[in-house]
Amino acid sequence: MRRPPLVLVFVAVLMIALGETAGAVLSQLRPQTERYARARVKANASVHGLVGAADYDAEVTSRAVFTAEAGLSFMHTHAEGLGPVILLAGTLAATAVPWRRMRAILYALFTLGALFPLGYLVYAVAVLEAGRDEGTALAEQYVLTPLGSAVILALVGLVMALGRGRPRAA
Repeated sequence: MRRPPLVLVFVAVLMIALGETAGAVLSQLRPQTERYARARVKANASVHGLVGAADYDAEVTSRAVFTAEAGLSFMHTHAEGLGPVILLAGTLAATAVPWRRMRAILYALFTLGALFPLGYLVYAVAVLEAGRDEGTALAEQYVLTPLGSAVILALVGLVMALGRGRPRAA
């Protein structure tokens, strides 16, 4: 069995570690995370549409804080799940894909796609800084969709490469 490039292994393991860290932040530092998120919403009152009415502002702030915490939760879940998938898929590509160029393309896509969980960190921060709708759209358009597409494209490419088998000798 051959191994994937070390950069792919490093990025996948780094994502697993970041996922674990996000889990620790969610469980151990929840009050501090919530305070920070509320402070960022208040500091960016205009982008969140805060109007000075306590009931309305409390609801808007709570939704923004919940969305930011959801981003951290999604990062935690996706990093812990995607990291091992990237390691397995990279090892399969290294072992079973006979074409050097195809392996290089798959490695690049898997390495790029392994960064997908960071999109949820961008999501969490963007929601607090740019507003809930604008922040979500920004993260989805510029980070989550491209990185998620890289993973999907790499997995489809791997399946197709595995389905073709070894090239025949002439």
